[in-house]
Amino acid sequence: MKKILMAAALSMAVASPAFSEDVKIGVILGYTGPIESLTPDMAAGAELAMKEVNDSGKFMNGMNVVSVRGDSTCIDAAAASSTAERLITSDGVAAIVGADCSGVTTAILQNVAMANGIVMISPSATSPALTTVEDDGLFFRTAPSDARQGKIVADILMERGFKTAAMTYTNNDYGKGLADSIAANYEAAGGTITINAPHEDGKADYNAEVGSLAQAGGDILIVAGYLDQGGRGIIQASLDNGSGSGSVSGSGS
Repeated sequence: MKKILMAAALSMAVASPAFSEDVKIGVILGYTGPIESLTPDMAAGAELAMKEVNDSGKFMNGMNVVSVRGDSTCIDAAAASSTAERLITSDGVAAIVGADCSGVTTAILQNVAMANGIVMISPSATSPALTTVEDDGLFFRTAPSDARQGKIVADILMERGFKTAAMTYTNNDYGKGLADSIAANYEAAGGTITINAPHEDGKADYNAEVGSLAQAGGDILIVAGYLDQGGRGIIQASLDNGSGSGSVSGSGS
């Protein structure tokens, strides 16, 4: 599927006169921000596909595909849009791998990509809203939406016998959307959410949040958060306090 999508992106890209000898592909991911530990491997995966295209020598009579990286920050829509605008207008990219988090992905799509007719393929933007967003046929993704992830998480919890759960989520549209999906599917399957509370990223201490989660009780703690921010902080504080185990759902969409 990834090879098909890459081929589709490149096929649409060649319709653009913006390149001569090389086809530039923007790789816009959160090299800084709450998922920065994940993005090196995500970028490397995209660039491996480009290398395979180049090594084959079969693309457009031997043309090369070149990666041009740009920082989405994951959370700053204005900065992500500015990065995409620069990659398109200054660097001349013909397509984009990315973005990563749903908010910045939507911003780039609506503010930049559609206006310039640029194809986007995201490896991790999971907002259900992106399934039906107006995109002029330019947006693709390789990760399932949070609507599907919520169903899978609920199924796993019930299969393992966890009938009650405390849940916290990063306080943005991504976190709330994923938490709502998990809660709806879990409760439909017969589970009970004892608390469904947001948490803020960037805090040095999450003991107060963990205290509230522990007081609400539950067979398991569900954390819908970012790997390099509050998600990790909540789980670590929970383990340190002996308050429960964690199930991390997602980490960057």
